[in-house]
Amino acid sequence: MIPNFNEHGYLPPGLHGATLDEIEKKFGRRSEVRRLQMESLRWLIDAATRAGVKRVVLNGSFVTDAVEPNDVDCVLLIEAGFPEDAAAEAELRMGFPFLDVQLTEADAFECLVAHFFATDRYFTAKGMIEVIL
Repeated sequence: MIPNFNEHGYLPPGLHGATLDEIEKKFGRRSEVRRLQMESLRWLIDAATRAGVKRVVLNGSFVTDAVEPNDVDCVLLIEAGFPEDAAAEAELRMGFPFLDVQLTEADAFECLVAHFFATDRYFTAKGMIEVIL
């Protein structure tokens, strides 16, 4: 279950696991922009699954209470054996509308999630969503 927003409009600090349906219910319906971002996110998760991505974490204004977020920041963990499907990898590398996608290996993934994504530009702690694949 995705927790409620705090007084800053953020999720509580940490990673919060959620399915795509839970993500859509909480973040993907409030405005036309959010609906379009959610559609792109579904395309991303489909390609990521086919390519063999191990983890996907969502960040940015999409996982806040903003009515019209700028985009969805996505960091994808890749490991040895990636890609399992070259066409899916090509889709990921071409990108998707409304998404900022980073394909990273373990060290960079952990750094982004534990440090860079964990606070806003003013160093206010905030939460992120990990997509349950």
